[in-house]
Amino acid sequence: MDIALEHNHVALLQHQAKTSGNTVLLKLPVQNGSEPPQTWNNVTVADFYADVERVANYLVTELHGKGIPPHSVITLLYDERLRNQDLAYAIALGRATYIPQMCTDRLTHPEIIFDLMKKADSKMILYDPSLEHLTENCPFPKMPFTPIESIKSTSSADSTLPQVEDLASSSDVAFVFLTSGSTSGSPKLVPLTQKVLNFFYKVRFGRLFEGQSGDAQNALLARGNICHLPSMIEFLGCVYTKSCLVQPSRRDYTPEELSRMVNVCGLNHMTTYGTYLSPYIQAAKQDPSILKLLQEMRTVSYDGVPITVADDDWCLENDIPMIDMYAATEMGYVMSTVPGKAGRFVRPLPGISCRFDPVTDASLQVNPDAPQLVEFVVLSDSPQIAPPHLRSADGNFHTGDLFEQQPDGSYLYRGRDDDWIKSYDSDRTDAKAIEEKIYDSCRDIVKECAVVGHLRPSPALFVAAAREVTFSSEDELREAILKRLEVFNARQYVHEAITDKRLIFVVEEGVLPRTLKGNIRRKAIEQKYSKELDVIFKEVYGDY
Repeated sequence: MDIALEHNHVALLQHQAKTSGNTVLLKLPVQNGSEPPQTWNNVTVADFYADVERVANYLVTELHGKGIPPHSVITLLYDERLRNQDLAYAIALGRATYIPQMCTDRLTHPEIIFDLMKKADSKMILYDPSLEHLTENCPFPKMPFTPIESIKSTSSADSTLPQVEDLASSSDVAFVFLTSGSTSGSPKLVPLTQKVLNFFYKVRFGRLFEGQSGDAQNALLARGNICHLPSMIEFLGCVYTKSCLVQPSRRDYTPEELSRMVNVCGLNHMTTYGTYLSPYIQAAKQDPSILKLLQEMRTVSYDGVPITVADDDWCLENDIPMIDMYAATEMGYVMSTVPGKAGRFVRPLPGISCRFDPVTDASLQVNPDAPQLVEFVVLSDSPQIAPPHLRSADGNFHTGDLFEQQPDGSYLYRGRDDDWIKSYDSDRTDAKAIEEKIYDSCRDIVKECAVVGHLRPSPALFVAAAREVTFSSEDELREAILKRLEVFNARQYVHEAITDKRLIFVVEEGVLPRTLKGNIRRKAIEQKYSKELDVIFKEVYGDY
């Protein structure tokens, strides 16, 4: 197994198809119009690998015919759905000796897509036919996906594919992913080698299955489109551990569908982003049957966005097996929850070479009684260090994520460096802490919120009202929020408090810029609403 594993991910899949071909790898929902699914179809490892071979033979013929040499980068453009076909194309490109560049339709401007292709030296784009509009005027060769069932099967004797043993080695690039956030309007390229990718899923699944007992197959919740790194890690981890992925019918599946996935599919690991986990925690607080489902999971793991402290404490008190998996596209999973504590208390995973640098910016320590904050840094000798072009001048990867060390050696996440707003007087404000307080105290009236205010006298707040609540005016919502923040604001420095209702901007749900994982993009919000912010701050504070 280890020989095949260390060689390449296609070799791993082929090995499992030959030795454990009847193992169920995917459970796909059977759709009946808009009705929630009642049943799921099983796809075995052997079935999936047969699809990969079929698509790979087709791609070799098509790409060679277009003069595209082996080992070239080929861009895959998907929508946000998770489909067996998308996954098969991503793995089949590797089988056909090409390197997939994973791209999502959340990049809605074609020029950004084309620019990313140019940066990756991509030779062609393969895309879902529904995304034809994003490929208009494409300066690269392009080709829509052909349905797998329409591709003619090729016998082993007629196959033009190389032997799996001759595919990419551990030091070769397996995939090119994109960061979930943007810099200067565009994501960064993250090329991952076979060796690094292998380490990513070994580390994650080692933590997920740590101390586990029981004969039932591990069944994980599919997280979404395969173009995102966490989805690929979970797929490859399932291949490696002979587990399976259970696909929901939609990203915002209902608690009722969650129950069916448990009872029909044997789902026993809930894996998601913190943003998407919160509704099921709220449902569990009201419905004992949902609480029981979460309690009986082998793990409930999340990453990307933390859940609130109140929810985290409630889950610990109610014996929900929470695991926070701290990760980033550039470095994979590197920290995880300390057993026996609430999910938010984490420590580095075994094998990770890292350090915690004290934050020396004095403005972060406005309050002399405040705890020392440290930045998490992955060192250059770590097996999952970010690619060289993403590291700092010292060769290490500075995450920009801040933590507070606890007496037992665990660490409490305190947000990213850019979650700390620098005020007009160079003081710093923990914007994330304010947001958390709003979610805790205003959950019934606020659906989304974001705190901004770079180089302003105080923060400003953007909120989207909860759908269930109706106010006679936006001012009534603003006043209700301020009323609930009175005690909190009384304990804040002046530059940290939101006390004027004019500094609360009411917006529609879903309009605030976020990363793919759901993290607020503060700079993008400030850019989008710069004129409105200028007017209101002048109205409230004059010329400062």
